[in-house]
Amino acid sequence: MFNFVFGFVNKILQKEMKKIIIVVFLITATIGIFFSCNDDKTYAQRLDEEKKAIERFIDENDIQVLREYPKDSVFQANEFYFDTSSGIYYNVIDSGNGRRIKVGEEFYIRFKGLTYIASTDTFTYSNIQSLQPEVLVYGNTSTYSSVAWVAPLKNVGDRAKVKLIVPFNMGLPNDQQGYKTAYYEELKYRFEQ
Repeated sequence: MFNFVFGFVNKILQKEMKKIIIVVFLITATIGIFFSCNDDKTYAQRLDEEKKAIERFIDENDIQVLREYPKDSVFQANEFYFDTSSGIYYNVIDSGNGRRIKVGEEFYIRFKGLTYIASTDTFTYSNIQSLQPEVLVYGNTSTYSSVAWVAPLKNVGDRAKVKLIVPFNMGLPNDQQGYKTAYYEELKYRFEQ
């Protein structure tokens, strides 16, 4: 009787073990397939894609890239200076009133027409209607929401207006994290004093 019961239990356990092994195998295979289909890109791939997206944007908008800053500081509407030190492109709409910013001075940023190049985000952003502008301190990088906003200040003054094409690594923190390349239709500076 003992052998009969033992044999019966052994057969049931073998059947259950087969089911458990099959379930474990299926779970392992599913996890393997899921991770092998992961679409993560390397940083170098993202930079390459961004370069192509910027080139496409430049072509589609008939933008002429200037490698030297204009001596007279006058830009045509479709001319953008490529700043090799920051990697941004900018067009000076208005050079401002001539007064240059000083280290340690606060300055305020208002922008409109912020869109993202090669992104599914089709919304246009602005802080024109916001009660508070972006406040930065020239020379204090810890106050910079975007390093790209500061780059044109070496060539423009108070009340200046510029257009910007900003690579994601120079953009706002959210742009950096989301690998989003920005285009600003207009960014305006106002100095503290």
